[in-house]
Amino acid sequence: MSCFKIMICLAIVDMSALVINSIITGILAIQGAVWCTYPKFNYIVGMIVLGLWCSSCIIVLILVSNRLLELSEHKLARMFIGNRPFLIMLAPFLYGLYFAVFTNPVGFNSKYYTWLFNPMISEIKTDKYINISHAVNNVAIVAITCILYVWLYLEVREKLEAIGWKDRKNDLGFQILVQSAMICSINFVASIIFVVMNIVELPIWIMFVAQKMWQLIHGAPVFIYLTLNRTIRKGFIKLFQEIKKVYHIPHPTTVSPQS
Repeated sequence: MSCFKIMICLAIVDMSALVINSIITGILAIQGAVWCTYPKFNYIVGMIVLGLWCSSCIIVLILVSNRLLELSEHKLARMFIGNRPFLIMLAPFLYGLYFAVFTNPVGFNSKYYTWLFNPMISEIKTDKYINISHAVNNVAIVAITCILYVWLYLEVREKLEAIGWKDRKNDLGFQILVQSAMICSINFVASIIFVVMNIVELPIWIMFVAQKMWQLIHGAPVFIYLTLNRTIRKGFIKLFQEIKKVYHIPHPTTVSPQS
Protein backbone atom coordinates (compact mmCIF):
# COMPACT_ATOMS: atom_id res chain seq x y z
CA MET A 1 0.00 0.00 0.00
CA SER A 2 1.22 3.48 -0.84
CA CYS A 3 0.53 4.78 2.67
CA PHE A 4 3.18 2.46 4.11
CA LYS A 5 5.79 3.89 1.72
CA ILE A 6 4.92 7.37 2.98
CA MET A 7 5.05 6.13 6.57
CA ILE A 8 8.55 4.74 5.98
CA CYS A 9 9.73 8.20 4.93
CA LEU A 10 7.97 9.75 7.92
CA ALA A 11 9.61 7.22 10.25
CA ILE A 12 13.08 8.14 8.95
CA VAL A 13 12.38 11.85 9.52
CA ASP A 14 10.87 11.21 12.97
CA MET A 15 13.81 9.09 14.14
CA SER A 16 16.28 11.69 12.88
CA ALA A 17 14.39 14.45 14.70
CA LEU A 18 14.28 12.40 17.92
CA VAL A 19 18.06 12.09 17.88
CA ILE A 20 18.27 15.88 18.10
CA ASN A 21 15.26 16.91 20.20
CA SER A 22 15.72 14.07 22.70
CA ILE A 23 19.27 12.65 22.80
CA ILE A 24 21.33 15.70 21.80
CA THR A 25 18.97 17.94 23.77
CA GLY A 26 19.50 15.82 26.87
CA ILE A 27 23.29 15.95 26.54
CA LEU A 28 23.27 19.73 26.08
CA ALA A 29 20.89 20.16 29.02
CA ILE A 30 23.17 18.14 31.31
CA GLN A 31 26.09 20.34 30.26
CA GLY A 32 24.06 23.50 30.82
CA ALA A 33 24.83 24.58 27.27
CA VAL A 34 23.58 27.74 25.59
CA TRP A 35 24.09 29.17 22.10
CA CYS A 36 27.55 30.55 22.86
CA THR A 37 28.77 27.22 24.27
CA TYR A 38 28.79 25.58 20.83
CA PRO A 39 27.79 28.32 18.34
CA LYS A 40 28.66 26.43 15.14
CA PHE A 41 27.20 23.16 16.41
CA ASN A 42 24.05 24.95 17.55
CA TYR A 43 23.67 26.64 14.18
CA ILE A 44 24.12 23.46 12.12
CA VAL A 45 21.98 21.22 14.33
CA GLY A 46 19.37 23.98 14.61
CA MET A 47 19.15 24.15 10.81
CA ILE A 48 18.75 20.38 10.56
CA VAL A 49 16.09 19.97 13.25
CA LEU A 50 14.05 22.89 11.88
CA GLY A 51 14.15 21.33 8.41
CA LEU A 52 13.16 17.93 9.82
CA TRP A 53 10.20 19.40 11.70
CA CYS A 54 8.84 21.22 8.66
CA SER A 55 9.41 18.18 6.43
CA SER A 56 7.47 15.99 8.85
CA CYS A 57 4.55 18.45 8.77
CA ILE A 58 4.27 18.10 4.98
CA ILE A 59 4.72 14.30 5.06
CA VAL A 60 1.86 13.97 7.56
CA LEU A 61 -0.25 16.22 5.34
CA ILE A 62 0.54 14.02 2.32
CA LEU A 63 -0.20 10.86 4.33
CA VAL A 64 -3.67 12.05 5.34
CA SER A 65 -4.34 13.28 1.79
CA ASN A 66 -3.33 9.87 0.46
CA ARG A 67 -5.78 8.10 2.76
CA LEU A 68 -8.58 10.48 1.76
CA LEU A 69 -7.95 10.17 -1.99
CA GLU A 70 -7.78 6.37 -1.91
CA LEU A 71 -10.81 6.09 0.34
CA SER A 72 -12.89 8.36 -1.89
CA GLU A 73 -11.49 6.63 -5.02
CA HIS A 74 -10.58 10.01 -6.47
CA LYS A 75 -8.65 10.06 -9.75
CA LEU A 76 -5.80 11.91 -8.03
CA ALA A 77 -5.15 8.73 -6.03
CA ARG A 78 -3.26 7.48 -9.10
CA MET A 79 -0.42 9.78 -8.06
CA PHE A 80 0.46 7.24 -5.37
CA ILE A 81 0.66 4.16 -7.63
CA GLY A 82 3.89 2.15 -7.63
CA ASN A 83 7.00 3.99 -6.50
CA ARG A 84 5.49 7.43 -7.11
CA PRO A 85 5.13 8.09 -3.35
CA PHE A 86 8.93 8.17 -3.06
CA LEU A 87 9.02 10.74 -5.87
CA ILE A 88 6.34 12.78 -4.12
CA MET A 89 8.55 12.77 -1.02
CA LEU A 90 10.83 15.20 -2.86
CA ALA A 91 8.28 17.91 -1.99
CA PRO A 92 8.70 17.67 1.81
CA PHE A 93 12.47 17.28 1.33
CA LEU A 94 12.68 20.55 -0.63
CA TYR A 95 10.23 22.19 1.78
CA GLY A 96 12.38 21.26 4.77
CA LEU A 97 15.53 22.27 2.89
CA TYR A 98 14.09 25.75 2.38
CA PHE A 99 13.56 26.19 6.12
CA ALA A 100 16.98 24.78 6.95
CA VAL A 101 18.91 26.98 4.51
CA PHE A 102 16.90 30.17 4.01
CA THR A 103 15.29 30.87 7.40
CA ASN A 104 16.63 31.56 10.90
CA PRO A 105 17.69 28.35 12.68
CA VAL A 106 16.86 27.43 16.26
CA GLY A 107 19.46 27.09 19.01
CA PHE A 108 19.40 25.19 22.29
CA ASN A 109 19.16 27.06 25.58
CA SER A 110 19.48 25.00 28.77
CA LYS A 111 17.77 27.73 30.83
CA TYR A 112 14.51 26.97 29.02
CA TYR A 113 15.37 23.37 28.12
CA THR A 114 14.28 23.88 24.54
CA TRP A 115 15.29 25.23 21.13
CA LEU A 116 14.61 28.91 20.43
CA PHE A 117 15.12 31.22 17.47
CA ASN A 118 16.51 33.93 19.75
CA PRO A 119 20.10 32.93 20.71
CA MET A 120 19.84 35.07 23.88
CA ILE A 121 23.27 36.59 23.29
CA SER A 122 21.96 39.97 24.45
CA GLU A 123 19.64 40.94 27.29
CA ILE A 124 17.96 43.48 25.02
CA LYS A 125 14.59 42.20 23.75
CA THR A 126 14.55 41.99 19.95
CA ASP A 127 12.25 40.57 17.31
CA LYS A 128 14.84 40.24 14.54
CA TYR A 129 15.14 36.49 15.16
CA ILE A 130 11.43 35.76 14.69
CA ASN A 131 10.92 33.19 11.94
CA ILE A 132 7.72 34.16 10.10
CA SER A 133 7.91 31.14 7.77
CA HIS A 134 7.99 28.80 10.75
CA ALA A 135 4.97 30.54 12.28
CA VAL A 136 3.01 30.17 9.03
CA ASN A 137 3.98 26.49 8.81
CA ASN A 138 2.93 25.77 12.38
CA VAL A 139 -0.42 27.52 12.10
CA ALA A 140 -1.48 26.82 8.51
CA ILE A 141 -0.06 23.37 7.74
CA VAL A 142 -0.91 21.87 11.12
CA ALA A 143 -4.43 23.35 11.02
CA ILE A 144 -5.04 21.96 7.52
CA THR A 145 -3.78 18.55 8.66
CA CYS A 146 -6.20 18.53 11.60
CA ILE A 147 -9.09 19.44 9.29
CA LEU A 148 -8.14 16.59 6.95
CA TYR A 149 -8.07 14.15 9.88
CA VAL A 150 -11.65 15.13 10.73
CA TRP A 151 -12.58 14.68 7.06
CA LEU A 152 -10.92 11.26 7.06
CA TYR A 153 -12.94 10.19 10.07
CA LEU A 154 -16.20 11.29 8.42
CA GLU A 155 -15.27 9.48 5.18
CA VAL A 156 -14.56 6.24 7.05
CA ARG A 157 -17.89 6.37 8.85
CA GLU A 158 -19.74 7.10 5.62
CA LYS A 159 -18.07 4.18 3.82
CA LEU A 160 -18.84 1.76 6.65
CA GLU A 161 -22.46 2.88 6.78
CA ALA A 162 -22.76 2.41 3.01
CA ILE A 163 -21.68 -1.23 3.17
CA GLY A 164 -23.72 -1.95 6.29
CA TRP A 165 -20.89 -2.89 8.66
CA LYS A 166 -22.71 -1.73 11.76
CA ASP A 167 -20.60 -3.67 14.25
CA ARG A 168 -17.36 -2.79 12.48
CA LYS A 169 -18.43 0.84 12.02
CA ASN A 170 -18.31 1.68 15.71
CA ASP A 171 -15.03 -0.17 16.23
CA LEU A 172 -13.12 1.26 13.25
CA GLY A 173 -14.73 4.67 13.50
CA PHE A 174 -13.70 4.92 17.14
CA GLN A 175 -10.13 3.89 16.27
CA ILE A 176 -9.86 6.58 13.59
CA LEU A 177 -11.41 9.18 15.90
CA VAL A 178 -9.04 8.44 18.79
CA GLN A 179 -5.97 8.29 16.53
CA SER A 180 -6.89 11.57 14.88
CA ALA A 181 -7.72 13.31 18.16
CA MET A 182 -4.50 12.24 19.87
CA ILE A 183 -2.20 13.11 16.97
CA CYS A 184 -3.93 16.41 16.18
CA SER A 185 -4.07 17.60 19.78
CA ILE A 186 -0.36 16.98 20.35
CA ASN A 187 0.63 18.56 17.04
CA PHE A 188 -1.59 21.60 17.34
CA VAL A 189 -0.81 22.49 20.97
CA ALA A 190 2.96 22.09 20.54
CA SER A 191 2.94 24.01 17.26
CA ILE A 192 1.06 26.99 18.67
CA ILE A 193 3.18 27.15 21.84
CA PHE A 194 6.41 27.13 19.82
CA VAL A 195 5.13 30.03 17.72
CA VAL A 196 3.99 32.07 20.73
CA MET A 197 7.07 31.45 22.89
CA ASN A 198 9.33 32.78 20.14
CA ILE A 199 7.33 36.04 20.06
CA VAL A 200 6.50 36.67 23.73
CA GLU A 201 8.04 35.39 26.95
CA LEU A 202 6.14 32.47 28.46
CA PRO A 203 6.56 30.70 31.83
CA ILE A 204 9.35 28.14 31.72
CA TRP A 205 6.98 25.27 32.57
CA ILE A 206 4.92 25.98 29.44
CA MET A 207 8.07 25.94 27.31
CA PHE A 208 9.08 22.68 28.98
CA VAL A 209 5.68 21.18 28.12
CA ALA A 210 6.08 22.34 24.51
CA GLN A 211 9.47 20.61 24.31
CA LYS A 212 8.02 17.36 25.64
CA MET A 213 5.09 17.55 23.24
CA TRP A 214 7.51 18.14 20.36
CA GLN A 215 9.23 14.90 21.36
CA LEU A 216 5.85 13.16 21.49
CA ILE A 217 4.98 14.40 17.99
CA HIS A 218 7.88 12.40 16.57
CA GLY A 219 7.79 9.48 19.03
CA ALA A 220 4.17 8.89 20.01
CA PRO A 221 2.52 8.05 16.63
CA VAL A 222 4.21 4.63 16.45
CA PHE A 223 2.67 3.67 19.82
CA ILE A 224 -0.69 5.17 18.86
CA TYR A 225 -0.78 3.17 15.62
CA LEU A 226 0.37 -0.07 17.28
CA THR A 227 -2.21 0.32 20.04
CA LEU A 228 -5.23 1.46 18.03
CA ASN A 229 -4.63 0.35 14.43
CA ARG A 230 -5.44 -3.35 14.19
CA THR A 231 -4.01 -3.75 10.67
CA ILE A 232 -0.63 -2.24 11.59
CA ARG A 233 -0.54 -4.20 14.85
CA LYS A 234 -1.17 -7.51 13.09
CA GLY A 235 1.44 -6.70 10.45
CA PHE A 236 3.97 -5.81 13.17
CA ILE A 237 3.37 -9.08 15.03
CA LYS A 238 3.56 -11.06 11.79
CA LEU A 239 6.87 -9.40 10.92
CA PHE A 240 8.38 -10.37 14.27
CA GLN A 241 7.11 -13.93 13.89
CA GLU A 242 8.82 -14.18 10.50
CA ILE A 243 12.06 -12.75 11.91
CA LYS A 244 11.89 -15.25 14.76
CA LYS A 245 11.53 -18.12 12.26
CA VAL A 246 14.53 -16.90 10.26
CA TYR A 247 16.79 -16.64 13.31
CA HIS A 248 15.47 -19.75 15.06
CA ILE A 249 18.25 -22.30 15.42
CA PRO A 250 16.97 -25.81 16.03
CA HIS A 251 18.68 -27.99 18.60
CA PRO A 252 21.39 -30.07 16.93
CA THR A 253 20.82 -33.79 16.65
CA THR A 254 23.57 -36.34 16.88
CA VAL A 255 23.67 -39.78 15.37
CA SER A 256 25.87 -42.33 17.07
CA PRO A 257 27.13 -45.26 15.01
CA GLN A 258 25.79 -48.64 15.95
CA SER A 259 28.39 -51.03 17.27
